[in-house]
Amino acid sequence: MKVILKENVDKIGYVGDVVEVSRGYARNYLLARGLAIEHTSGNLKSIEHLKQKEWEKRNREILGAQQLAEKINQITLTFQVKSGKDGKLFGSVTHKDITESLAENHQLEIDRKKIEHNEPLKKIGNYQVSVRLHKEVDAKLNIKIVSEEEAKKEDKPVEEKMKNKE
Repeated sequence: MKVILKENVDKIGYVGDVVEVSRGYARNYLLARGLAIEHTSGNLKSIEHLKQKEWEKRNREILGAQQLAEKINQITLTFQVKSGKDGKLFGSVTHKDITESLAENHQLEIDRKKIEHNEPLKKIGNYQVSVRLHKEVDAKLNIKIVSEEEAKKEDKPVEEKMKNKE
């Protein structure tokens, strides 16, 4: 059965697309939930307006995602964590930690599910994590993990230099 989609449906299509689906799926799911209408010449003409609005909305979303991606690409998050002698962390840096740091330090609200990194960050070092902002837009976020001991060692010489100037 041919239907015209009124809304985006995952793995089926976008607004205004004419798709061929089984009768049961069309009647029991798409038509019942108002996600689609039957394919007729009258409905096809009326859906063009919806399609144009959806296209404009999609372009605005992509533009906003691209601007956010530019900001994220320039950010380097630094985490000071406790670690062992071999550089392994006591715990890990999680997606939740990353999103909280972005919100607190850079006022960027990003859903933790949009951060794509297969393995947990459990060692000291530099990482690059992908952030999926839109189906077509990805950003690369730089993450630096340092041990608290190293951070303290780096801070002490700076404090000593400040005392000498006074």
